[in-house]
Amino acid sequence: MDDEEFANLVPDEDEEIPEDAEDLEESTPEDPLEVVARCREYTEVEPFEELKKEAERFLRGEIGSELVKEKWLALDQELAARHHYFQEGLRFQEWSEQLVVTGRQIFEQFEWIQDQMGRLDVGLETAQELEVAYALEQIHASLAVLKSSYQTLRDLQSSLPNLSENPMVAELVRVGQLTMQQKIPVESFLERLAVYADMQERLQQALLTAQPAPRERSILEAERANLEEAFSHQQRGLDELHGFAENLEPAELEKGIASLEQGSQLQLRLRERLLQTVGTEDTRACPFCGADNQAQSRFCNSCQARLPENLAVQAEEISLSSSQGNGLPSHFQRLVTAVEQRQQEQLDDAGWQSTLSWFRGLYTNVCRQRDRRKPPPADIPPEQLELLERAGESLTTGLELIGEGLAVLEAGEELPSGVELILKGGEKLQEMPNWLDEATNLTNALQESQA
Repeated sequence: MDDEEFANLVPDEDEEIPEDAEDLEESTPEDPLEVVARCREYTEVEPFEELKKEAERFLRGEIGSELVKEKWLALDQELAARHHYFQEGLRFQEWSEQLVVTGRQIFEQFEWIQDQMGRLDVGLETAQELEVAYALEQIHASLAVLKSSYQTLRDLQSSLPNLSENPMVAELVRVGQLTMQQKIPVESFLERLAVYADMQERLQQALLTAQPAPRERSILEAERANLEEAFSHQQRGLDELHGFAENLEPAELEKGIASLEQGSQLQLRLRERLLQTVGTEDTRACPFCGADNQAQSRFCNSCQARLPENLAVQAEEISLSSSQGNGLPSHFQRLVTAVEQRQQEQLDDAGWQSTLSWFRGLYTNVCRQRDRRKPPPADIPPEQLELLERAGESLTTGLELIGEGLAVLEAGEELPSGVELILKGGEKLQEMPNWLDEATNLTNALQESQA
């Protein structure tokens, strides 16, 4: 790094440095509103813009700190999601020094913003208005740096060679090449290979348990032979790449990648046919760079960051509306299957940790949504209030049981006990919609009686 960047931090030889605080000139404290006024530039991070508006009202004495804290929680959740998916989507570690430096700068900005979020929280709790204003100013500046760093990262990534249309296959090519050059250990390649194998296994499981619409079912039946061929190519490629990991022969890498590419093309054709059954395809924004992506995409088409799983994560994370025939919600079913496979030694460490991380993410998001719930109106009828309180109790109890069960699973011991706790928590969550439905029916009845 260039020493000139730090030249301004080195005092001149004739510069007099104060020995203690008495030598420093006293300065007049700034007006908090003037500090916030310096944050006028739009950041494109809506939760921050909302927080900024409410903070200004707080500093004018128009509202209390509680409303600002609500916006603080919303921004904290947004930043946590962006940081999480940025970490999950890192695809530049071993490419070049420029990419590593840019990635490290982004991490540092996230850490600094987190520090300032804490500072802002303390300022609200202790009514230190200037601390609130300065924290907002620092967050605003860091978001501007992040925006610039994202663009730099996208520019750098766009200059990289396109190794495959499939991002995960491209990752295997890249890491395989680096392994041959002995720049990274073969374990790094095997880790990526395990992730790819897990993806194929999940795809097969999803197709086996799917409940397609009639038109989708006809497409799946027509493409059944091609689909079987696709998975055959994928399995052959995985076997060939495991062979490459043993001898690091370039020909083995090329052969394995070619097999995966053949399988991927067949799967892509099926996917395109299924998408044609949808009138208009939904899109979703990447939490890393903000670019629009198809709802079915696993990686951002702009920055290649890993996107949240397209189940019910965006809405009701641990959803109770997607139950299978046995009454067990699909999210819980996937966890139960993983526990069974783990006990039978059919699931390796990478696949097990990936499943636990996925379910932990769902659980955490639901907990955050629960913490942000607003209390019912003060004038609500007692009967309705009781029903809402029962729904809240079901939610709280269910999440507590799920949290206990997750801790047991993550400890790696007593897996049956852990999953039993989680399923009990799921049963409690299933009680919640019933209470909410009763509350809604009561509201309708009251409105009809007053009509």
